Parts: sequence; C-alpha cells; structure tokens
Amino acid sequence: MVQHKGKWMITIAMAVCLIVVLGFGNQQTMATAPTKKPVINVFGSDPVNINSYRSFVAVQGEWIFYNNDGLYKIKQDGSSLQKLSSDWAHNLNVVGDWIYYTRNKPVKEFYQLEMSPYEIGYTYEDVMELMKIKTDGSSKTVIKSSSPAEDDPDNVLRLYVVGDIIYYADNKSHLYRMDTNGKNQKKLLDRFEEVYFYQDWIFYTTENRQLYKMKRNGTQKKLVSKDKELTLVGLSGDFIYYTKWVDHGVVDVYKIGLQDGKTALVKKGLPPAENPIIIAGKNLYYISEINGEEMVGRMNMTDGKTTPLSPLGLQLNIGGDFIFFYDYQTSDHDKKELFKVKIGENKVEKVTPKAK
Repeated sequence: MVQHKGKWMITIAMAVCLIVVLGFGNQQTMATAPTKKPVINVFGSDPVNINSYRSFVAVQGEWIFYNNDGLYKIKQDGSSLQKLSSDWAHNLNVVGDWIYYTRNKPVKEFYQLEMSPYEIGYTYEDVMELMKIKTDGSSKTVIKSSSPAEDDPDNVLRLYVVGDIIYYADNKSHLYRMDTNGKNQKKLLDRFEEVYFYQDWIFYTTENRQLYKMKRNGTQKKLVSKDKELTLVGLSGDFIYYTKWVDHGVVDVYKIGLQDGKTALVKKGLPPAENPIIIAGKNLYYISEINGEEMVGRMNMTDGKTTPLSPLGLQLNIGGDFIFFYDYQTSDHDKKELFKVKIGENKVEKVTPKAK
C-alpha cells in the first residue's frame, strides 16, 4: 500500500511539473509572439506624382498623408485625422518615420493666422525650402533653404525620396542626389524631364525627350530608345509607359520593355488629357475634358475599354492601392475635398473622417 501511494504521489508531482512547464512555456510564447511589423516605404511617392509637380498625397501602411492647404494624415478607414503642419506641403514623400516635402518659406509673423487660401499666399516668401517632419508632427526640420535667385541649386522643385537617399530637381531641371540630412550632394544630370526608378537604374528623358537610363549613382548612362518627344507616364511590371503627342492634344500611349527594349502601342488616340496620366497595373487613369467638363476616367489596357469614374476631378495621384483626386466642395469652391477609388474598381469615395 505504501509503495502504491508513493507511485501516485510521483505521478501527481510529475503532472504538476508538466502543467507548470507548459503554462510557463505558453506565457513565454504569448510574451514573445511576433508583433505586426510596420510598413515602411522604399519609394516616398510614385514618381508620376512628382513628375507632374502635383504630389499631394503619399500612402504608407494604414496611413494617408495629404496636403489640403495644410499637411494632414488620416487612417485609411477614416479614423485618427490629425493636422501635422500649417505648411502648404508639396512634393510629399513618406519613408519610415519621416515626411519629406517642399514649401514656400513663411513670413513668421503671419504664419499661424487663420486666413483664406488666397490671403495665405501673400504671407510666404518667394523662397523654396526642403523640409522633413516626423509622421507624428514633431521634429520639423529645414534640410535645405534657397534664395530668390533663379539659378540657386538649393531651389528644390521636384523631390524623390528612395530609401535613405533624396533625389531632387532645381528650377533648371538639374538632377541631384544627397543623403536625407542634406549632406553628400552630387549632381547627376544637367537636364532632364521625368525620371523613374527601376531596380538599380534610373530611367529618364532628356531635353529632347529621348529615353535613357543610368545607375542610381549617375554612372553607366545608356540610350534606351532612339524615339523622341516622349512623355513618361508610368512604370508597371517590366514595362515603362509613355505618350506621344499626335494632334489637338490627342496622345498615343506606348510601352517599352525594360528587359528587351521592345516597343508596343497600348492606346491610339487618347482624348486630350491633363497631366498626369497614371499607369496602375493593367489600368490607365486620366483626366480628360468631355463636353466642357473635366472627367476622371479609367482605361483597361488589355481590352481598351474606358470607364468614366467621376464627373469632375482635379489633379490625379497614386498612393498604395488607390487613385486619389481633388474636387471642389459643392458648397464652397474655395475649398477642395479629397476622393479615392481603388485601382481597377468603380466606387469613388470621399476621404472623410470617421464620426467619433
């Protein structure tokens, strides 16, 4: 009997130890469970947004960052709207914890006043500044400030942030690269029109709009196409898309393989369109004047079918899985509202803060 009882005690002790071990292991597993990693952009914004001088939106993860007479962020579900700065932020790029943008230097004594958009324009100097600010609105920093001189190389007009490198164009269309702290600046091109980043290469058009490529450090410049008068409008997969002006503003759309250099016609006779034309997957987005009104439209590049999406629209941008555009408020044409439509779909939604 004593031996039998001892066996039971040993069995119970082992069970208790097993429960403790399993319980501790479970706690350890819960404590060390991997957390969802935040999405960090490699490209601060799609180059088509920057090439058109109208980069007003950038998307990173669940956040939309946008300019509407001030710099704002809002979650894609409409929650957590926050004003980050009163700056009129242009050339928006978001990478990691930082937002990069350009602004006209404000006159400080008027800067914080509440004014209409037309009045605010008179409170800024004719001086461009390259800025960065944390995505929570802190640590606003001037990276580079120019002078009113027209040929000042610090006059940043177009801004492309790729990883930890800033590429920018001055008002003479010179292309530079530098670190995100403004150091180690280097001129890459004396003149260009548009650029796109693909793997280790930069594809760009020259003054006569021929297509070239070079390494991101500015070496190994090569002619890609002997064709002239090209306007780059997008990069999708292993193709870069461009338009050629035909007549009365009508353009033909082509694509060229980045691996084999072969050219193919995508769409002939696209109606007169305002820049930018945006390529997203198998779709082409554009703003075209139809019956005297600006219309946002989409074309399926596989079958050529066009679909009107919005009866009005101003300035197209691409961000994440969406095409964004502005339109004026129905009640107040001094103010704009931001809209989005998912790529390949038809439902247009206003970017509206969720009711608390």
